Amino acid sequence: MIKAPPKRRPKGTSPGSNIVYLRKDDQVHKIDLNKRRFSISTAMIFTLVLVFIGALSSVIVAAHMTDMRREVVLARNARDTALDANRILAAQMPAPFTLDEIEEIAQERLGMRRPDHTQIFYINVPPVSHVMFNPNADILPQDTTFWEEMRNFATDILNRIFGG
Repeated sequence: MIKAPPKRRPKGTSPGSNIVYLRKDDQVHKIDLNKRRFSISTAMIFTLVLVFIGALSSVIVAAHMTDMRREVVLARNARDTALDANRILAAQMPAPFTLDEIEEIAQERLGMRRPDHTQIFYINVPPVSHVMFNPNADILPQDTTFWEEMRNFATDILNRIFGG
């Protein structure tokens, strides 16, 4: 059987320890061979985790912004398509009737006639208004500044908190 050569201690070491003494010029330096040269501290781990979370959140926000931009483009395209369809329908619609045409249709087709001056008309007007908002009207929201938006946001939060 072949025996492996015995392990030699480096020069300047004491038996049974991993401490090396090196002499350079007239100074002696003590080096522990068991000591790790690089160690990861808890602060370094915390910093790395924080950087990872920041990078991950940046990627998530960028993906969300891209998705929102896509939705805005699709909504604008749908709005433009609807506006084009409305313009086409408005161009195809016949001109509105004049009062003379309405009177002629009422007298000829429907057999209606003007009332006598002796007749009394009772018109029931409901107390509630039945005016409806036209969603197709070209009413654009007023542009607000950043500070007005911040004031509105803070007012809304305070009203929710204090029930105002």
